[in-house]
Amino acid sequence: MELLLPPEDQVTATHPATWTGRVMAVLAFVVLGAAIVAAGYLGTDANARIPMMACGIAGVCLGLLIVVQQNRSKVVVRADGIERWGLRGKLWALRWADMAEMRYRAVKLRVYGVIPAGTTIHIQLTDPAGKKHKVPSNVKHMDVLAERIADQQTGARFPEARAQLDRGEEVRFGKALMVDREKISARKFFGGYKTCPLAEVEKVSVEGGYVKIRQRGKMLSFGGGAVGAIPNVFLLLRLLDSLVQRPSAIPQERDFSARQHVG
Repeated sequence: MELLLPPEDQVTATHPATWTGRVMAVLAFVVLGAAIVAAGYLGTDANARIPMMACGIAGVCLGLLIVVQQNRSKVVVRADGIERWGLRGKLWALRWADMAEMRYRAVKLRVYGVIPAGTTIHIQLTDPAGKKHKVPSNVKHMDVLAERIADQQTGARFPEARAQLDRGEEVRFGKALMVDREKISARKFFGGYKTCPLAEVEKVSVEGGYVKIRQRGKMLSFGGGAVGAIPNVFLLLRLLDSLVQRPSAIPQERDFSARQHVG
């Protein structure tokens, strides 16, 4: 098995962890643990004093450990790849060309369905050996980081994928979708595949976190699926955009974020 080389080019950006995890750790563990220690120390029940103080001290230590871990948690972007750092130092590193698969999922949160509560982006990268690497979602400017990873990973994989198509081979995107230079195939609900010639693709859109491929003359969507369920979804869209070659089929705005209501 070929040994993967870590990125070595110059650092272009550093994304440290946000303060949210540290604040929550202090409130949920340090403050609460200190209160339990105080309650045990001042309590009149001598039998419960030691267990309560031990529990409180454990909570304080756990909270401090989380704070230290969050202080060291960051994603370092280099010109040729990214590195993930944590409590134990560098946890993993991948070059753009070694990101064989990327899974992207964005969720827009709304409280009671009305009040926007931010967007959470989840990214998982798979190397050629099949090992999965998760990019932490609680880093500063995660939207910028996600866009950079998507652009670089897609750009690194596109030439190889396009060469496959030019050789008459198919490019698979999980089990749900396949593309060759003449058609796109989508998995049927009860098994098997249905096909749509690329000349009949009327529109390729992303709405509310779902990829929708519309075939000319059909009322319902030909195929697609949730953005998060399609590996290398940005590569899929770029290939289709290059193959369809009709402006009307390539909308400028694509909504990659699903919506989730809380509260």
